Amino acid sequence: MKNLIRLCLGVLTLAPILGFGQTLTPSQDTYYVPGSGTNFGTATSLTVGTLSSVGLVQFDLSSLPPGITSSQIQKATLTLFLNHVGAAGSINIDTVNASTPWGELTVNGITPPSTGSVVATAVPAITAFTFITVDATAAVQGWITSPPSNNGFMILPNTGAGLQFDTKENTSTSHPATLTIVLTSNGRSEEHTSELQSR
Repeated sequence: MKNLIRLCLGVLTLAPILGFGQTLTPSQDTYYVPGSGTNFGTATSLTVGTLSSVGLVQFDLSSLPPGITSSQIQKATLTLFLNHVGAAGSINIDTVNASTPWGELTVNGITPPSTGSVVATAVPAITAFTFITVDATAAVQGWITSPPSNNGFMILPNTGAGLQFDTKENTSTSHPATLTIVLTSNGRSEEHTSELQSR
């Protein structure tokens, strides 16, 4: 009987590793208009496209389990809530360059941050009051490997788009951007405990 229990437990330990998720809201979110010195850090909407405006969103990853490695990031998903469509179009999402940090209450279009790596291109943004979701796994894995490189995401308009997304300051619809991260579990402690119980 004990051997049978051990055999069953062995099969279970070979099963796919399950993940557990954590959803983060922005530590910073704003937008800038190229060439303008105005700061929009307290705005309730993140405008993208009007006057060529560009959105910025950053998440603090320090609440993730300490010692986590990039290989433990199974999936990361960035979600934006599109609250107004002045002109339908599409957006590109990049990371913000590691060498150009920004502050929500200081950033402007005179000295804006620059783009880093590509996250998603030509993402449709057509219908108001809908969620837009993109895979951001590679970006988050890179930030876990090099935490100082985490300057967040840049949301860029493609030609003709005029869009607005909720910011964390928006208390009417209250759908700020989210970053959902699914982590793998190593399963070692569960395996060890089960084996001891079967003896």
